[in-house]
Amino acid sequence: MILYIVTATLDNYKKNFGYCKTRNTLETIAGDVCVVLHCSQANLRTVEQINPWAICHSGSDKSASSKGAYGNMVVKTDVPQIGFCAGHQIIATLFHGKIAPIRKLASYEPDPKPAYSPGLFKETGLCTVRVLKADPLFKGLGRKLRVIENHSWEVKRLPPDLVLLASSSACRVQAFRHRTRPIYGTQFHPEVDDTVAHDGKAILANFFRIARMHHERSGRQAARKHPSRDTR
Repeated sequence: MILYIVTATLDNYKKNFGYCKTRNTLETIAGDVCVVLHCSQANLRTVEQINPWAICHSGSDKSASSKGAYGNMVVKTDVPQIGFCAGHQIIATLFHGKIAPIRKLASYEPDPKPAYSPGLFKETGLCTVRVLKADPLFKGLGRKLRVIENHSWEVKRLPPDLVLLASSSACRVQAFRHRTRPIYGTQFHPEVDDTVAHDGKAILANFFRIARMHHERSGRQAARKHPSRDTR
């Protein structure tokens, strides 16, 4: 079982069922059932009860709170995780990174989405991202990725625990991983099931492969640590 945590406001979570389409995409790629929770419902106890082998954190309509039980779970759980867009930014801030708007639009620049973050520069649509560091997340892909973007904020500074994996000309931190734990973030949206061909599905498939391997390895280690006893 995998877990998809929606980081939108609770009001929008209740009104907008777009996450159902994402859930279906994640289930198809992971080959397993996907449970959906709002971030206000996500805490260590709930995650332990669900017992997922992978966690995905959604993008958001506005800056989601990473404080409280949800943030504590993200930092403390041993389950492999990946954050998309705002989810990527949430993970970065929880490990003491810094986020802010990319920049303001220049007076001569048109605004492609004036209703969304007016006055701010945005990366939208199909964009090219450069892989800077080889990682299993990009297995089978080239040095240039075609991905779907939709953001006006970015990670301005990565904390020491997070390693930069990919960049674009407009946004330096397009992907990262934790130095010692199976935690990833992508500023782009690999989960978007778009008619335009992009590398998102391959990236997600690679993440789920990483997560499964970690889950199986953890299970073997637990079995060695607590071998079953024959009580006959």
